[in-house]
Amino acid sequence: MPFTAVIGDIHGCIRTLDRLINRIEARYSDVNYISLGDIVDRGFHSLEVTELFMEMKKQGRFRMLLGNHEDMMLDYTGLSAIYAPNAWFGTGGKLTVSSFSRKELDNKLTLGTVTNWDFKPYLEPYQEFFDSAEMYFGYDYPRNKYMFSHAGLGPSNGKVGRVTEYSRRKDYLYIWTRDTEQSQKKHFGYTMVHGHTPVKKVDPQHNPRSPFVNRNKAGELVSVNLDTGCVYGYALSAMVIDDAGDFEFVSERCMD
Repeated sequence: MPFTAVIGDIHGCIRTLDRLINRIEARYSDVNYISLGDIVDRGFHSLEVTELFMEMKKQGRFRMLLGNHEDMMLDYTGLSAIYAPNAWFGTGGKLTVSSFSRKELDNKLTLGTVTNWDFKPYLEPYQEFFDSAEMYFGYDYPRNKYMFSHAGLGPSNGKVGRVTEYSRRKDYLYIWTRDTEQSQKKHFGYTMVHGHTPVKKVDPQHNPRSPFVNRNKAGELVSVNLDTGCVYGYALSAMVIDDAGDFEFVSERCMD
């Protein structure tokens, strides 16, 4: 069985992603990949990251989870109006529009006249890829059980951050929860593997370039946070899991 490399929030940092994958491929053989979402926004190369993962998916070795940034992007182009007007642009969406349009919409972005109809044709070739992203899924290994989602699932059931604001839509917890690291018990026996909240915000004393491992008082592995803040200048991290369920981390300092 191949190794599985679970990668945290990328946010368009293609150079760092390339270096991380090269390190993983040099160290392990036969690797499949899972993205925990938030591959777009904030960074400059959302298109390149998307195209790389689409190619991996065609090869049958990639699985995509939906992040809140992808959800805001799809809401913007789909006219769903779940989020407030311009919510996506306020969280890095303008850089994604610039990337996917190959800067052709930059003038309209500068003037503030760009619309969802302007952007929609540029996203169309990638629409199916993003639409197929999953909210969460679990996998049972001999020595551990993991549940993968963008934000995990914290003990407040969405009563922190912005989750309750969007609670009318099913499964929002998995892309917006902000307190997963506070969990003291596994999720129905599963260890939550997630990103979404940079570890620097979880614990300022923690090394921001290292994933955050949450164990309860009994020593059980409750959750793992892989968002090591690459787009903020820290690192991009992966959790590489073997066929028994044991794992180790591989991190690459930000190069973008």
